[in-house]
Amino acid sequence: MMKHRWASIYKCTQLLWSFLLVLVIWNLPQYALADVNSQEINAIIRTRDIALQALNTRDFAKIQPYLHPNFTITTVDNQIFHKVPEFEKYWNQQFSSSIKDIKMQLKGDTLRTFLTPEIDVASGEAIASFSFKDGKAADMALRWTAVLQKLQDKWTIQSLHFSSNLLDNPVLKAAQQLGQILAVAAGVGGLLVGAVTMLLLRRRNRQQTERI
Repeated sequence: MMKHRWASIYKCTQLLWSFLLVLVIWNLPQYALADVNSQEINAIIRTRDIALQALNTRDFAKIQPYLHPNFTITTVDNQIFHKVPEFEKYWNQQFSSSIKDIKMQLKGDTLRTFLTPEIDVASGEAIASFSFKDGKAADMALRWTAVLQKLQDKWTIQSLHFSSNLLDNPVLKAAQQLGQILAVAAGVGGLLVGAVTMLLLRRRNRQQTERI
């Protein structure tokens, strides 16, 4: 009887502590948010807009002052960069193949959680619009998560992560279509070469027969 009672008390205590822990975690961002005024939110949005402009115009000098000293960006293809020149080189390489231009815009609302009045964790959705050199265009849905930290009265991007649906990738589809076109072209070319070779061999055999 006593053993069963102590087991019940133990379960009730666990449930109580679990509830209190959830309550504390749930209210931590609210306390932090209460200390953040509209001016801080506007400053964060300004940093975000500068980052978007830098991507869309390929002018990364604009975003340099708004990056955290320990900045990290993780791209859709799972590459990680810590320095702007390295990421700029990677970004410009995207336009060396079939891609002509990439424009990115945010979609929907931004979810924002302040761990402290100086640390903001934001996430949301975006659309990357691809323009290809053959005149075609396609959109790719993205999800992003960013951690911003206020340093020296300026909101800086500490980390930025992008993800997408690998099964709905316009760049991959364009590459597959290009591969199919090249395969067809190679097949047609092979048939033409074979036909020409057969004609030459027949003509050669005919000439040899006439000589005999």
